[in-house]
Amino acid sequence: MSQMNSAFVTGAGGFIGRHLVRQLLTEKVQVVALMMPGERVPEEWAAWGDQLRMVTGDVRTLTGLADEIGPVDAIFHLAAVVGDWGALQSHVDITVHGTEQAIDLALRWGSHFVVTTSVCAYASALAKGKLDEESPVGKPCSPYEFCKQEQERVTLEAVKQGGLKATIVRPGNVFGVGSGPWVNTMLELLRAGQPCLLGKGDWDAGLVHVENLVAILIAAARSDCHNGDIFIAADGYDVTWQQYLQRLANLAGAPAPKSVPNLIARGLAPVLEFFGHLLRQQQRPMITRQSYRLMGGPNEFSNEKARRLLGYVPVVTFDQAMDELQAHFNKTATATTA
Repeated sequence: MSQMNSAFVTGAGGFIGRHLVRQLLTEKVQVVALMMPGERVPEEWAAWGDQLRMVTGDVRTLTGLADEIGPVDAIFHLAAVVGDWGALQSHVDITVHGTEQAIDLALRWGSHFVVTTSVCAYASALAKGKLDEESPVGKPCSPYEFCKQEQERVTLEAVKQGGLKATIVRPGNVFGVGSGPWVNTMLELLRAGQPCLLGKGDWDAGLVHVENLVAILIAAARSDCHNGDIFIAADGYDVTWQQYLQRLANLAGAPAPKSVPNLIARGLAPVLEFFGHLLRQQQRPMITRQSYRLMGGPNEFSNEKARRLLGYVPVVTFDQAMDELQAHFNKTATATTA
């Protein structure tokens, strides 16, 4: 097991980053957090004193911050464009070139580089059943899928040619309090009575709670699996989209989830994308090919390798996750009516 007394976290102010920073601090790791200019700093961070240091900057020019960051034992690289819409060049500049910058720092300091990609790296192989780390990736249909594959390519290239110590973690669909796509957006659709379910949704949702993902990231950084090893981060709850969205609706007092027939969703996604690009829409279409791949068929992500090599055991059960969301909804409702 590798020592990790200090860590640098890119994307520290994001949904996953905030949870990762909190857990690292709890485990007595000295943390340097990269924040974007103007990004809101979580209030709880003030309590950690000298154990947490913040650096403000752009991931695209990360190496210019090397002296301010200082050498660390591990680099957790989370910073990326999130979402399946937008210009390809923006995704490449931030997600791919940002990864290359973080790799340069890791090579300079001999740090263990832990990069968070996504199960979206599987691309067209998604929605077809069980996937593990040996499953071949498919053809990308979005800038996000393409760049997740590119993140892995440049990382593995640096391992092979530069001697980088690196681990790649592919999270499933990350949920929990504060999750944009899988909690907040779904709640908006549920409350508005708009469809958020594809077909019956009676297939595995491929979920991973954010705290379970953090447990895998930290276990990976402390492991000797640093030769470009890939790990899927998934809960293995066998929870379907129908079960998850119905529970979410019940907790929030929203109507039951409405559905779009699966065949219609599959046919509609490329059409909506075509016209979205043609009309240069800033907002993503209601259904995209990527969202169909994540929700329109079974995604049974195996966590067996993480269990076997990292000693991973989920720290949050599905019921605990939903209880946490219920408490959050209750607190929000109380604050609104106060």
